[in-house]
Amino acid sequence: MSTMLMDELIRIAKESGETAEKSRQQMLYASDRRAEAVYALWVEGKSVRQIAEAIGVSSSVSQRLLEKARKDRPHFSRREERVSYELHRAVADKVAEDPQAVLSKARTNLRKLSTRVRDAYARGWVAEWEKLITVGDVQKLCEVMLSPDGRGIDLRQMTPFAGVLSQDERMVAIHKASRAA
Repeated sequence: MSTMLMDELIRIAKESGETAEKSRQQMLYASDRRAEAVYALWVEGKSVRQIAEAIGVSSSVSQRLLEKARKDRPHFSRREERVSYELHRAVADKVAEDPQAVLSKARTNLRKLSTRVRDAYARGWVAEWEKLITVGDVQKLCEVMLSPDGRGIDLRQMTPFAGVLSQDERMVAIHKASRAA
């Protein structure tokens, strides 16, 4: 086989692998969003059967999606931590949909926050948010934002994402937190 053909086959294999990985990531994201939507419908009072009928799947599929969304949530003993987590989970969806708009709002909020905070811990959280938002790595930002550890909990206390969610989106997130208890 010629070297040119070998090089071409290697290029095709690499490009196809990258395309397949990108598609896999998109499918995982879509699956997670679907499960979140089912969870939100359930939280808002729809039965598993009603959800299944509405989205055109069997009740068992609807139930599995609901269980996936519930299982994927970290356990927080305090209501405030659950609410903050759910609000940031909704913000993470917004970041995925329109990163530039959300990051722009966060930058504006951070400028305001940085002039108001006096506590050393709070200044550290603002600085960390600034670093995450300036870098612009949306995946890393969402990972940190949704981290169930102490750092994530602390950062969510000084969020720069005020005004990103609508009132309805906020209420759904709060209802999710209540059901997650």
